Amino acid sequence: MQRSLLALAVASLALAGCSKEDAPPPAAEAPAVSHVAPPPVTDHSFGPEISAEDFAAHVQTLASDEFEGRAPGGPGERKTIEYIQGHFERLGLQPGNGDSWLQAVPMVETTAAPDTALTLHLGDEARALVFGKEMVIGTRTGQPEIVLDRSELVFVGYGVHAPELGWNDYEGLDVKGKTVVMFVNDPGFHTGDESLFEGRRMTYYGRWTYKFEEAARQGATGALIVHDDAGAGYGWGVVENGWTGPQFDLPTSVDPEPRLPLQGWITQEVAQALFAHAGLDLRAQYQAATQRGFKSVPLNAAISTTLRSSTREAVSNNVLGLLPGRTRPDEVVIYMAHWDHLGRSFGGVGDRIFNGAVDNATGVAGILEIAEMFATQPAPERSVLFLAVTLEESGLLGSKYYASNPVIPLHKTVATINIDAIQPIGPTRDFVVVGKGSSELEDILAPIAAAQGRVLVEESQPEVGMYFRSDHFNFAKAGVPSLYAKGGVDHREHGREYGMELVRDYTANRYHKPGDHFDPNWDLRGIIEDLDALYQVGRELVTSDRWPEWYEGNPFRAAREASMRDAGAN
Repeated sequence: MQRSLLALAVASLALAGCSKEDAPPPAAEAPAVSHVAPPPVTDHSFGPEISAEDFAAHVQTLASDEFEGRAPGGPGERKTIEYIQGHFERLGLQPGNGDSWLQAVPMVETTAAPDTALTLHLGDEARALVFGKEMVIGTRTGQPEIVLDRSELVFVGYGVHAPELGWNDYEGLDVKGKTVVMFVNDPGFHTGDESLFEGRRMTYYGRWTYKFEEAARQGATGALIVHDDAGAGYGWGVVENGWTGPQFDLPTSVDPEPRLPLQGWITQEVAQALFAHAGLDLRAQYQAATQRGFKSVPLNAAISTTLRSSTREAVSNNVLGLLPGRTRPDEVVIYMAHWDHLGRSFGGVGDRIFNGAVDNATGVAGILEIAEMFATQPAPERSVLFLAVTLEESGLLGSKYYASNPVIPLHKTVATINIDAIQPIGPTRDFVVVGKGSSELEDILAPIAAAQGRVLVEESQPEVGMYFRSDHFNFAKAGVPSLYAKGGVDHREHGREYGMELVRDYTANRYHKPGDHFDPNWDLRGIIEDLDALYQVGRELVTSDRWPEWYEGNPFRAAREASMRDAGAN
């Protein structure tokens, strides 16, 4: 990632609505949460050590039907934050936001009307696209009605403007009043050409969130991304589940970035028909768009829609528990996990609760277990903040809000350690560092992993952009060294293919689906090793005066240096 891209990313992080809470809309006030520990929701007796039994008890409770998929703003949020707060209090932590355990995160909830339709005009033919099955659309403007009347469609390749790379898919193009159509991922993805961006490793330019941001900056009226499983890193079902139902956003008053009137996705089948009408072969265009100097292509087609949405302002909450440092309490290490998931759907048949056991009850259970270890050890020199953030599934909004409104200044934040969706594969030889090669936090983790008989590796699918899809990214953009690491796939007893098959099965059948349940037969040995290692990394930081740095050449290093320099000047 290049430095100018970092500046762009710091200015704005795009949002991705994913909630499935189709119940009556939440009240506009934050859910009432007592400052007295609520009655325990489990009779499990927790011990001081990081253990599989304690971890499983947390996950089983958080992913139970009682918590209704942990949707922000709904009854599941109230149960979830009471559970987290209750355990923070049990451990003797202090409220992390002054005298409050909560940080209110303002949000706007937008729900498209159930009869949402999009008409694709192909010459004299008007094709009505089915919402959810063939396309998804929405708006981030907060407007109750968006009308597009035959908005001209223009293909803009990968929708990237990267001046430092000499790349501009919008070169010479005026898109005002038009709807742009583009591919997901980077120009180098489908070719594997390492000279294009970072080859198959996704940069922020490849994230669909960036593409909507750039289309808005260019002045487009709408933007549609062509889905493909490989480029997105998941099937159409994930898109459908994420975009049907209420969508959450930060209000423009706290996040004034440019926003598109209409944005969404279309399936490969719809794209093939669209490109064929324009005399283009879709597969050939994937290659054409990877060529330097690519020029936009009119598609001789248009779209029309009247997008009606209900909107309301509401509040969700980050939950913060603080273990004050003994000698340097103004310096802090943050352990972070997102508590939210996709809620529930009241349509259809069968199981419609998105329990989110792996994603991300495992992360919340992880920081609770690590908090238990810290709370039962001698007080550290520096403070430790345990931060359970909201609205990750809606575009990393809770962490974005915290990073803009930190309770301890970011220049005093030594590091963040993020825990998100740990796979219960069992013990592995590999320890995955997402975005490996970023910071000196890896130098601390490496010998800890080695003592467990493990080696640090990069993620197996860098092309899906996991580095940009979890909450540490907001801290990294602001310059705070951030570690996102978890167990890999090379199972000590059954080998790599065994682990890979478990991950493939989860991605295909449970990721962002109702099937993401807790399983009492999970092999948690590897997760316990992961948590112990991450605890040791934090312990090293809070019992020393070490300030880990980004490696030389990392694009986030400049932001850290500027933060420290500005703090010194003040």
